[in-house]
Amino acid sequence: MNIFTVEFIIASFLIFVRVSSILMTAPFFGSEFFPARVKLFFAVAMTVMLYPVIPMQEAYIPADATLIELVVAVIREVLVGATMGLVGQIVFGGVQLGGQFISIKVGLGFANMVDPLTQDQSALITQLFMIFGVVLFLAIDGEHMYIQALYRSFDIVPIGEVQAQLAAPVFMDMAAQLFIIGVQLAAPFIIVLFILDLAFAIFGRIMPRANVFFIALPLKVLIGLTMVLLVAPNLPVVFSQMFDLLFDYLGQVLQAIGSS
Repeated sequence: MNIFTVEFIIASFLIFVRVSSILMTAPFFGSEFFPARVKLFFAVAMTVMLYPVIPMQEAYIPADATLIELVVAVIREVLVGATMGLVGQIVFGGVQLGGQFISIKVGLGFANMVDPLTQDQSALITQLFMIFGVVLFLAIDGEHMYIQALYRSFDIVPIGEVQAQLAAPVFMDMAAQLFIIGVQLAAPFIIVLFILDLAFAIFGRIMPRANVFFIALPLKVLIGLTMVLLVAPNLPVVFSQMFDLLFDYLGQVLQAIGSS
């Protein structure tokens, strides 16, 4: 395809739309830590690097396409990129949910700080889990796997042929998995702190004059932080399983939205 034709320019722009959409929504890539200009530059660089390996003949858009057809094509490419990015966000959302459960049970639910990755207020333990998850995501070359999935998407989902509605069952399954991940991460803390609450309830019945809340709060924080230290060595195994699930869902989504 001649690079000076209108068809090539339109196809190149649609490829850029897909690349930029996934970079704006995928884990780590879509972090607020990176300025918008850096993301834009990286999207342009990624688009240029993908040119030699993308089957451009499948990205052909006629020069006489109407404005409505072009807008629809752009929306479809945004859906492909955003769908792939949201797969990772849902898995990391399970990590956030688990950290929030733990923070509430430990008594640190109101001790919030600004998350450098999202620029939102989040609990301390939630931030700890998220930063640990991102570090492990980079350690296992998760960003490379996402780039590989982006490359494969042009073979599985050609330009303008997305079937986004077919991904709904996969996302429903992922939404259920989000809560499962959160509960699994928080389960040891929930069980131990429930037993501790039960013990303080019995203690309060035996000694009604004792200030149970004054004793319980610092003890729950101490036990919660101790459990974090005990659980931390096992987190790499847990997060690795979660990321395996992430890439499995990513493949399922690509197959679902691909043209039949």
